[in-house]
Amino acid sequence: MKQDIIQTDYFQSHRKNTSDPILIKDFSEYGQIYQILCSPYEWTKDIMILAFENKLVLISLSFKENVIVKKLYECAHPSRCTALSLSPNTSFVVLPNQIVFATGAADYKIRVYESDMQENNTCRVLSGHTSYINNVAFDSENTYLASASDDNSVKIWNNNEFSLKTTFLLSSPAMVVSWHRSDLGKLLIAEKIGVIKFYNVETETPILSLDFAKSLSSAHWAPSDSQLLASLQLGELLLWDLTKPCLPQQSTILFSENGGHIKFSPQGELLAAVNSLDGTIKVIHTLTQTVRLTANVSLPSNLEWHYHYPIVCIGDDSKLCFWRVHK
Repeated sequence: MKQDIIQTDYFQSHRKNTSDPILIKDFSEYGQIYQILCSPYEWTKDIMILAFENKLVLISLSFKENVIVKKLYECAHPSRCTALSLSPNTSFVVLPNQIVFATGAADYKIRVYESDMQENNTCRVLSGHTSYINNVAFDSENTYLASASDDNSVKIWNNNEFSLKTTFLLSSPAMVVSWHRSDLGKLLIAEKIGVIKFYNVETETPILSLDFAKSLSSAHWAPSDSQLLASLQLGELLLWDLTKPCLPQQSTILFSENGGHIKFSPQGELLAAVNSLDGTIKVIHTLTQTVRLTANVSLPSNLEWHYHYPIVCIGDDSKLCFWRVHK
């Protein structure tokens, strides 16, 4: 596929932390942005996937004096995307290129896409969930794919043939499922009722459980520290030290409304949060609890961090917005 080079609407690399994005790209030709994903891997750090109503678009970013957005690949998606995950097998180092990613959709199905962005394209459909899929996640070794659903279950799929390995039955909808690159074989599952559990996937047994007894909308395991966890529960941001798991170590009221999404920066010093009912995106420093950024949004997607730069991004209706956050 021919790569389309798109000049961004504007880029101001030396701005302080204001509510103004440093970059806005209008994707109104595709419609509303429902989900976004920044690559969590160094070898594909400038890759993003955007999910629209019935289409997925792969782009690359170049952060220099000007920001250049390249559209690398797009494909149809038959149902609204509700979750995205990029496989570590994705690579652009050698030819042919290989892109592998998974989606969860409103039709309760998981789709695993593989493409060389030329003529070889496949889509494998995984069925089994009976309600909305809130999260999908490849592990860092590309051994398993986990999926979290409103049907009160998490499913673990073997990536060789994408056969079902096991199903964890829960007490409430599974909101988040997560692996950690420095703690292989351990799986985090966050439930809507406020319970967060860790499992050994090989033995399929529970290891640890946290419970704050408040409705949970989001959780994130800090990429930089396998002992650091954040959860968003009834608008309250909780920071957990897994070496002292009885109670959260820090608590901050971020939003007056329930719901929202949170994400640590790759270095773990910053944490971003967004709440669509509150209409704001906020970034706080995890140690000092000081607010580094507050901005208004109208129709936000989930939020993501760039792998290398302190840049947080979000889909706001049909616009892709980026903010640079100074520590």
